[in-house]
Amino acid sequence: MQTLHNIAIKTFLLLSLLLSGCAAQQPASPPVVDHAFGFDARIDSTDTEVLAFKYGAGGTPQNQAPFWKDEKDPRQGTNINGPMPLGETLYVKWRTRSTNEVYEDLVNLKPLLPINMHRQRIYFVVQGRQLFIYWIEPLPRPADWPVVGPRKFQYEKAHQIYPPIAK
Repeated sequence: MQTLHNIAIKTFLLLSLLLSGCAAQQPASPPVVDHAFGFDARIDSTDTEVLAFKYGAGGTPQNQAPFWKDEKDPRQGTNINGPMPLGETLYVKWRTRSTNEVYEDLVNLKPLLPINMHRQRIYFVVQGRQLFIYWIEPLPRPADWPVVGPRKFQYEKAHQIYPPIAK
């Protein structure tokens, strides 16, 4: 006959195994990294109206729009800096004013970004039917480095990560 103590130990071990199995199956949260995310459609995408965007899985006013239920005009730019979860995806929906056509794109950022995103910037621009995504390093652009991306980053080391540039 088992003692009450032995039953309690076996129950504890069984529950521990079950809980550890459940925890192992949970998807890992994106790491929190000190970096920046932004766009400015008023300057970079003059014929475009951004209808919605979402950077990563977070739900703060800075990394998605429309955010508020009663928001009639989604913001046409954002700039968020500091420690935040590294976005694994970027979704953007936009309308070209001249043609009134609506486009959307969902991009998996994981394979496009460097391993270390500390103090780096992710920035997007929409032009016509194309979404462009840039990774901006906080380093001066070397003289032999091409100017890439929006004018505001012409003095920094910028990379176009989407769509990929044919080499």
